[in-house]
Amino acid sequence: MRKIKLKHEDLEEHLKEQIDFLNTSCILYDDGKYSEAKRIATIIRVLFHDTRNSKSLLGQLGLKSDSFYSSNLPLNKKSLSTYSGLTMIGMKGKDTLYYPKLDEMSFCVNWLPFESWWEEVIIRDNIGNAISRSSLIKNSTNQDGGAHVDEALDEIYYNLAKNNSLETEIFDGKSSTPIPNPEKATIRQIGHEVLKTLLIDYEKKQTAKVNIWVGGTETVVGSKPSSTPKSKKIGRNEKCPCGSGEKYKRCHGK
Repeated sequence: MRKIKLKHEDLEEHLKEQIDFLNTSCILYDDGKYSEAKRIATIIRVLFHDTRNSKSLLGQLGLKSDSFYSSNLPLNKKSLSTYSGLTMIGMKGKDTLYYPKLDEMSFCVNWLPFESWWEEVIIRDNIGNAISRSSLIKNSTNQDGGAHVDEALDEIYYNLAKNNSLETEIFDGKSSTPIPNPEKATIRQIGHEVLKTLLIDYEKKQTAKVNIWVGGTETVVGSKPSSTPKSKKIGRNEKCPCGSGEKYKRCHGK
């Protein structure tokens, strides 16, 4: 059957719909519906993932050449501990969880070219396996129920989601329990980054009620801790790093 090519305005309407879907799923996730992480991953796949037979929505719109918002705390390769650069742990007894950092806990913010952002290491497990945004999104959607349910999962992803490969536990005085949702909270934070990239005025604060926030810890051989990476400062009159061509003060610096 013959196909009719969509007009640019048709693609822009699709983008508005996908942004609305993404924002709605993020709100539902923050309300405690953590399974929405799979829907968030599926929307991100529609926006970004190119295959031999299909082209991503942002690719069709020519928007993948822009810069993308990264809230990732960069990996210290000398660290001996596991690493999750997009999440925090919210300590609240037996209900301790991984949470997305959202805005106020994103201490290191940068704008990256798409491929650097997509393939940036955001998780490292207990045997040194590195996980990028790309691999996390594709495993969640292609295998773990986002767009398809496989009868077997990628081993690295399975161990992250099911086998506590980040080796984080909460002790209740009698026994230890793995802290859940590292993969889901990470996907939620990627959704936050996408919204920060595509919506100039988008902000979202973490409102979860916890006793203590824990994040950014590392174990390094030696007596001197590593320095905390700093976000690149952007002058108000410089061009916005998102690629809009506008001055920063009139774009993402509002």
